[in-house]
Amino acid sequence: MSQAAARSRRYPTIDLLSASGRALLGCGNESNCRRLAVQLTLDSTVSSLSFVPTLPLAGEQIEVGMLVAEYDDGFVAYDVVDERVDRDIDTEGMLLIALDKHDITLRAVDTFSICAQPLAQNCERIWEHRGLEIDRHLGARIERALERDRLSVRELSHAVGERNITPIVSNLICKRVLCADLATFPDRDAWVARRSDRLVENSSLNCKTAKSTRLKLGAPK
Repeated sequence: MSQAAARSRRYPTIDLLSASGRALLGCGNESNCRRLAVQLTLDSTVSSLSFVPTLPLAGEQIEVGMLVAEYDDGFVAYDVVDERVDRDIDTEGMLLIALDKHDITLRAVDTFSICAQPLAQNCERIWEHRGLEIDRHLGARIERALERDRLSVRELSHAVGERNITPIVSNLICKRVLCADLATFPDRDAWVARRSDRLVENSSLNCKTAKSTRLKLGAPK
């Protein structure tokens, strides 16, 4: 059993990398938690992403209400500090103990870091194409073109004979089939690679933040 699978048995979560989880993010609610969730979904270094409402600790459920992302070196909980109610010392202490017990690192983020440009806008532009229908033969040609090495958007367009390839690549990034440099995509000189090839050691996100749409992720009650 994988570390992520084992951990999912220990507390209730919403898997935001599944097709249904990505659908929950939708669009329209421009909270920082949603923006962050979209960014982390597109990040090639994130292997799992969940919204964790609570964690068990000493027979109690400790309120968390955060996005928790898994990286190669462990789990990170994103605390969107300007979109939550203030915690008193006792509540903060119990939260830190619960996170430590479950081997989760706490990372504070705010509007400034989540909305940093150009990454934030690039991620939203990619996300706009998540519902695009792609011909399976074209999808197969794109994957074959990227078998040996990553290509620029322009090179990939020429390789598969598709002039308007940016929306298609965006959709495949949303589906976690491809990955790209999120700081420069959709520029036509930006590189694109197959996600399975793991050609990038570090994403342009490098662990950020945000709040969600229809899910109301982390919203104060």
